[in-house]
Amino acid sequence: MFGWIKKILTIDSMRRRITTAFLSIILLLFFAGAMSLFELERVSHDTEEILLASKQNVDLAGEMISALKEQDDAMIHMAVVGESISDIQLYGQQCRESIERLQSATKIAHERMQLTENPTSLDSLVLFTTRINGLANDFLSGNIHRTAIDARMIDSMSTFTTQLWYLESYKPEYMHVSDQITKYMTGSQSTLGPDVNRLSHTARRAVTPVFISLAVMFVVVLMFYYFIRGYVITPIERINRCLGDYLAYKVPFDSNIPCRDELLTLRDRIIALISKLR
Repeated sequence: MFGWIKKILTIDSMRRRITTAFLSIILLLFFAGAMSLFELERVSHDTEEILLASKQNVDLAGEMISALKEQDDAMIHMAVVGESISDIQLYGQQCRESIERLQSATKIAHERMQLTENPTSLDSLVLFTTRINGLANDFLSGNIHRTAIDARMIDSMSTFTTQLWYLESYKPEYMHVSDQITKYMTGSQSTLGPDVNRLSHTARRAVTPVFISLAVMFVVVLMFYYFIRGYVITPIERINRCLGDYLAYKVPFDSNIPCRDELLTLRDRIIALISKLR
């Protein structure tokens, strides 16, 4: 069985050997190029995902900051600058819209964070967002104004006002939410760390087949060089030199020149031709 396999794998022609060597080099380069293109495509896809995730995080953080700022501006006009219920009606719609925007952006960010390695990192942001929106809704419903009126009815010396409520209750919550949004912006960048590491490994995998192919091709070229030199160039030089010596000085042609395949046939035919000319 092994003899049959050896017979199939044996190449008994120099032309076929050279053709096989060149085809091997071409196939090796094609394989290395295909692997590199495949890995580079993965690098491109991973890069797009990382950039898209980073852009989405930045957009969400910007939406939360914008909604929080609009809510705070409306609250300042209603609770600090405003003097009547009409001021609440004037900026109430802006405040309600900002509450919905902040709640929606926070919910989306929290859902996306559930898919990362730190699913609980936004729990504090959700908590403080719920609290500040609750304070804003209490103000919009008139509860804070009624509390101030009731406090003055109970104690005419009471200093509780909407301005004081804003400074002591709403403003601290606003600062907490602002800090949590800032942490989200910095934290979302840190969550990209595993993706960046994966991208780095993918880039190395894209380059590795090229280096391996170059090393293997270098060895194959050296082997091919020694093959050509030992089995083609050297026998041809000896045949040419012996034939020249025979034609010039009648020196007997060396019939022991080591040859294989087509060169062996050429040597034998030259020997036969010389024998006929004697």
